[in-house]
Amino acid sequence: MRAALAGTTGNAMLMGLAEVSTPVGWVLLPGLLGVSARPRVAALVSALAGVLVALSVVVPVVPGHRSDPQALLASAAGLAAVPLLAWARRRTRTAAVTRAAAPPDVAVFTVPAGPGSAALAICGTTGEIGAAVPVRGGGLRVLLGTVTGAALDTPAGRRAIEQAFRRAAAGPRRTLPHLAGALEKVVRDLAPAGHLRATIVEVDRAGSVRAIRCGSPDLVVAAGDRADPAGVPAGPAIGSTEPGGHAAPGPVTGHRIAVVGTGFTDAHRERWLHVLDQVAAGDDPARAAELLTRGPLGGRRTGPALVIDPSSRA
Repeated sequence: MRAALAGTTGNAMLMGLAEVSTPVGWVLLPGLLGVSARPRVAALVSALAGVLVALSVVVPVVPGHRSDPQALLASAAGLAAVPLLAWARRRTRTAAVTRAAAPPDVAVFTVPAGPGSAALAICGTTGEIGAAVPVRGGGLRVLLGTVTGAALDTPAGRRAIEQAFRRAAAGPRRTLPHLAGALEKVVRDLAPAGHLRATIVEVDRAGSVRAIRCGSPDLVVAAGDRADPAGVPAGPAIGSTEPGGHAAPGPVTGHRIAVVGTGFTDAHRERWLHVLDQVAAGDDPARAAELLTRGPLGGRRTGPALVIDPSSRA
């Protein structure tokens, strides 16, 4: 929002210096929408505004620009800056997320998590949900889970949930219950009979980790050569109860934290906690996340999986 307001204000000042009298909505609204949207949308909005500006010059009955070439040049420069600002904003937000080397049947993404790092592994299994959103200042918010219900377990349904999480998680002051509530609304709108079993994790700039569990397995903390449950309070799946019935968030401490979905526990059954022991070994969270997606006895991969090193080991 700061970028949107700064871009819109700068554009308005440029129009004022050029003595442009185009109606305010034709210049300010494209600027606000453009720097708040995707670069492609910003370009389309700017192009439409440019057509309206040109129309105000060609058609005498439409109030607007002077025919002074300098005024038109200033307008063109202001509108051209809108998609550039949108591109810069999007590039800054996504630059922290990088794809790590992994086998072709799994995608592993690494992202800073406070002073440490995190890795999210996704392999396209049934109902899989996974999204990581870097937060301004060095924090991180991650959604990891599984959807149930024919209307939710579709590419469009899963994408709608992930996009809703990214929008909600981008706000620096959003809380974990707020994120769960935003997902609750989307799940109920898409499929009143479906639900989302998920864990939402937040890492602040200092490396402190908090999480909320909604019908999902407990987080696991690696200590030495073994893994133990983190003891985060359990709550019902999102969409399975009345709105607002989520568990309270809980703190998570440890030099390495692992989060898996219900697909992992269903595949490994009673051995699932022992399988997670492997996250304690090695210095690379991306490799640990990739290992967690391996199916039992060489079977199909099961995801998603998240591994967090809250503090730097350098």
